[in-house]
Amino acid sequence: MAEDSATGAAAPQQQQKLPKIYTLEDVNAITDTIQFRQELIKAIREGFQSYSKKEFNACPIQTMGAAPMAPFGGIRDDNYAAQTCVKSGYVTGASHYVIKVASGGHPLPSNSGLMQVYSQSTGRLEALLLDEGILTEFRTAAAGALAASLLAPPSIRKIGMLGTGIQARYQLLFLQQVTSCRTVLLWGRTPSKMTLLKTELEESGWNVELASAPNELLEQCDLIVTTTCAREPILTLTEKRKKPQHITCIGADAPGKMELHPSLVAQSDLLVADCLMQTKERGEYQLALSQGLISSEAIQEIGSLVDQTMPDSHPGWTIFDSSGVAVQDCVIAKMAYDSLLAKETSS
Repeated sequence: MAEDSATGAAAPQQQQKLPKIYTLEDVNAITDTIQFRQELIKAIREGFQSYSKKEFNACPIQTMGAAPMAPFGGIRDDNYAAQTCVKSGYVTGASHYVIKVASGGHPLPSNSGLMQVYSQSTGRLEALLLDEGILTEFRTAAAGALAASLLAPPSIRKIGMLGTGIQARYQLLFLQQVTSCRTVLLWGRTPSKMTLLKTELEESGWNVELASAPNELLEQCDLIVTTTCAREPILTLTEKRKKPQHITCIGADAPGKMELHPSLVAQSDLLVADCLMQTKERGEYQLALSQGLISSEAIQEIGSLVDQTMPDSHPGWTIFDSSGVAVQDCVIAKMAYDSLLAKETSS
């Protein structure tokens, strides 16, 4: 108990104000709009800028349940891909800091998570966003859309999607904000999941083709997005690779994960990442770096590119590697919290 400086008596402990708690239903009500998606892409752009300008303070990422740690529950399963990721940080001088917890991957029944919003001035928890991981899905998809707007060829006739999970769906939802292309070539490990996603996308106005092999995406598509949890390369070097072409890599968000063969990375003309510091330990560049196929100096942060004028001619083969940065969580948590407070005020 604190001591009163004037009397020397113990000061009474003040009851902490309970944080606001918002459910998935609350979050969906303010995020499931085209306007929110458009504003989020812009906000993620600004967030990456602040990160590259050293205005964002990111704590070390915690990843549990994934190698080299023991699997959750001691499970021994060749298809095991479960993990819980904790990311946190804050913008210098901003009003809040954020701690995000997100879980997902087989054999967990579904993705889940929450975001904790704390006041920088008091250190107290102000809000719990019980979003079940949907805000993480959104901020990741927004980063993919931003990368496509900056790095994809100016004319996109066909999008390649590697993976059939929830993030594949959100990547295509957000890509609609930056490209008019509605033709997608889809590949996944499980035929039934490919067919299910094909049906869903066609009901939403997409023209969907199914690939019989992953490298068909490299041969046919102008823009490719990879969203699997693979630990062995899926896309490999091919002489038939289309050029110009951009690949946005989403799945390799933890050490040991990869979707691209290192030679495919080394072949590319422009390598971009969300966070240079993370590229040595996670993401698509980790193996190419360790094998000496590329140098860290060859990689640029996307936050340093957003203000640059891209050349009139596309550089050729480009890759954006997204392993996820806490600034994205801070951006979307602030957007969601501000929108929820505004909704309460207006109602």
